[in-house]
Amino acid sequence: MASPTKSPTKPRADLRRGLSRSENETTPVTPPTRFISSNLSTPGSAYGKEDDAVIIELSPRYLKAGIEGESHPQIRYDFTPEKAQKLGDYRQYLPGYTRQESKNGAWGEGHELWRNDLKNFDLGLLSDKVERAVREIYNKHLLLDTGHARLVLVVPGLLPHPVLATILQTILERWSFPTVTLFPTPVTALVAAGVRSGLVIEIGWEETTVTAVYEYREVFARRSTRASKLLTRKFVEWAEKRLPHGCMLDLETVEEFLARIARHVCDDKEKQAADNTGTSDTIDVQWPTSSFTQQVTFLRSELKAEIQQSLLGNDIEEEGHADDEELPVQQVIYNVLLNLPPDIRGICISRMMFIGDGADQLGLQSLITKSFSRHLEAKGWSTIQGKKVRRRREGLSELAQGRVQPVDVRHSDTIWTEKAETEERYLREKHKHIQPATYGVVRQIDTLGSWAGASLLGTLKVKSFVEIQRERFLSHGLVGASRDLDVSVLQQRMSTIGLRPKAGERTSWTLAGWG
Repeated sequence: MASPTKSPTKPRADLRRGLSRSENETTPVTPPTRFISSNLSTPGSAYGKEDDAVIIELSPRYLKAGIEGESHPQIRYDFTPEKAQKLGDYRQYLPGYTRQESKNGAWGEGHELWRNDLKNFDLGLLSDKVERAVREIYNKHLLLDTGHARLVLVVPGLLPHPVLATILQTILERWSFPTVTLFPTPVTALVAAGVRSGLVIEIGWEETTVTAVYEYREVFARRSTRASKLLTRKFVEWAEKRLPHGCMLDLETVEEFLARIARHVCDDKEKQAADNTGTSDTIDVQWPTSSFTQQVTFLRSELKAEIQQSLLGNDIEEEGHADDEELPVQQVIYNVLLNLPPDIRGICISRMMFIGDGADQLGLQSLITKSFSRHLEAKGWSTIQGKKVRRRREGLSELAQGRVQPVDVRHSDTIWTEKAETEERYLREKHKHIQPATYGVVRQIDTLGSWAGASLLGTLKVKSFVEIQRERFLSHGLVGASRDLDVSVLQQRMSTIGLRPKAGERTSWTLAGWG
């Protein structure tokens, strides 16, 4: 009799292994990678992933850095004498150590990355400062690998070529950034404000720049030396005569005092509140010394006059005697708007915005805007100025007003019909919810800043006029830049007829407004 066949069974080792695996796995296991078919994205593929660009805003006093898509930078790196000292230099920790700022042409020299006057300026020191700042930003704050992601630099519209070339050469030689994109400060400030055209007033460290931008293109720009550097120097000269001996007058103390007191001095609302409450015109301040603080009293009117003298100059009659580089801020704004066509002028004057460290001081913006309004009312939009011209204009206006006659209603030829009334009612109802754009009126708008505008442009993957390739810049430098401001049109025409640049062939690129 045949023995019954036995069913195939698993070995005991396999059974034990399966039981132990089922007991240990209490949570479901998800595959490490998933493949999702999509026409717009490939999450399962590592080739379609692109790192977010790093945005760095350059200024003579600081660097602001962060990742695109953020509303504000993650780090602000200020250039101070302590950060530029050598290793092992601990003089600032010694008792009784005070750093005296020079009041000659080198005022604030230890706090600058570069200056406009490049005579006797060490570009090698500039390169070392930029390298140390970028390394600290990436290694301590952003925590990213340097050189893999795209780099976007937000630089001022008026920048010396040696400074720009040194910064680009330092960044592209030390690290392997594939491309470096340049965005001008005025355009990114407009993007952050949500407008396409406007007048950008940048109160910087060494100069104040006024730039008219129309449809994201810089149309006209002028600058003046009346900025934060001149303001702090004038204040030190004014305070030395009133402060007792031993009070500290270094740059950090002066800037902190001006930032705190500018609102109470320059704002008219604060002055009205003080007058209503019966507060005196004096301001008591605990001024720091080398060992303790000392109470100092200032007059509000004298402080306001000193700030106004540094930025806005004297009266209108004396402005014609100033140099072109020392014009008051309201005069620079007026000259820029006067050189614009009437249609662009009407758009820019109603979209005035302030950027820069000097503009962050509350009260200065309203003070400059009101001074410009008075300047405009006194001069008007005429290139011919003078006392005789003003008197003749006033006489002609009085003569024209005397000849105006009332309109006789009997000679009206307008025929009012029911159809015209219906059309007017329809148009009025149609445009009821449409607000007309502000045009030709002095108005100030707010902006989130140049860095926020560059972050928005980087998120939208907007290409700039200046896209610097690493290999081309290291081969030719700034000399390889073309003068053509619209290179993209030429590239499109070449691609349509089949003339594409060969591999390794040098293609033209431009510096746009920096050229």
